[in-house]
Amino acid sequence: MTPLIITAAICGAEVSRQDNPALPLTPEELAIAAKECQDAGATIIHLHVRDAMGAPTQSREVFQRAMSLMKEHGVRAIIQPSTGGAVGMSVLERMQPLFLFPEMATLDCGSLNFGEDVFLSDFPTMRALAQAMKEQRVLPELECFEMGHVANALRLNKEGLLPAHLHFDLVLGVPGGMEARGENLFHALSQLPQDC
Repeated sequence: MTPLIITAAICGAEVSRQDNPALPLTPEELAIAAKECQDAGATIIHLHVRDAMGAPTQSREVFQRAMSLMKEHGVRAIIQPSTGGAVGMSVLERMQPLFLFPEMATLDCGSLNFGEDVFLSDFPTMRALAQAMKEQRVLPELECFEMGHVANALRLNKEGLLPAHLHFDLVLGVPGGMEARGENLFHALSQLPQDC
């Protein structure tokens, strides 16, 4: 049987408690949610963090606290911090969790309309994040919200910025990105390299 990898995204970058009152936001809540997801079968925990006011942050200290608490709670799953951060964050802000040497982190492979906002991930940003991941020996998860993002990831690979193993994450259903429909998923899968 082919192994199945389940990634649990326990707290998105833009979602609030107004959207879901049970949303885990504090490092303590994130640690509990990560353990519950691991117990339910998740092998990767996709991690966004929030500041004391509940706003998105890329603070290295907040990531460190959440990741440490997850380990204390017995989380053995791969903890995968986001380098997407939130709309409007600089590339230097976004790369902060990479300096905690996670096994894996996300690499957004292009810009897109994200709901009512524009999320910027141009080639200079992608290259800077990919280079930082390469230097820190962090495996990038190539987040693709659009078909052009797959092509962007393959371009980064041709430029020698990605490791031998390419790990893609096809994100469907974000307003402004690919709609969550089977034909979109199958078309995106058809564009991926066979050994990814």
